[in-house]
Amino acid sequence: MTDIGKMSGFGEFSRVQYDMRKPAIDGSYFEKKQEKKAPYSELAENGTIQYKGVVFVCDDENQALCLGDMTDEKNVLTIPLEKGGCLKVNRSNIGDLSRAITMFSPEDVRRILAAIAQDAQCTRKYQEIEETEDSVMNVTEDHGETENSVEETAAE
Repeated sequence: MTDIGKMSGFGEFSRVQYDMRKPAIDGSYFEKKQEKKAPYSELAENGTIQYKGVVFVCDDENQALCLGDMTDEKNVLTIPLEKGGCLKVNRSNIGDLSRAITMFSPEDVRRILAAIAQDAQCTRKYQEIEETEDSVMNVTEDHGETENSVEETAAE
């Protein structure tokens, strides 16, 4: 594997790597291979970005910029970003994200705000469904108790 950026002395090209492979019939050729990087990783020091007191962790392997606890996927909002990769935010860290929103490009800010709004709407709908189910269950239980007392009264 040859890193062309280091070979040419130009640091901005150091993220592009080439594999040298030999085809079956003749000579060799270069195949361009992009290194996986987390979005906004150019701002990172030791794999983290600290911006306005908010700490983001770069996950280069998954091309993700992470904010908060990522252990419970159900509590993580994943937002695709404009230039590739994604932002992963724990729902309990949305306030932190609002403090650091100016770190992102205008297009990414639009994507982030749209995703948060959509998530809030989905959460409200989910809560409405749960409340409806609870009220239906309560009505069913009340109706069942009424039938039982009518049957008991008729038996006497």
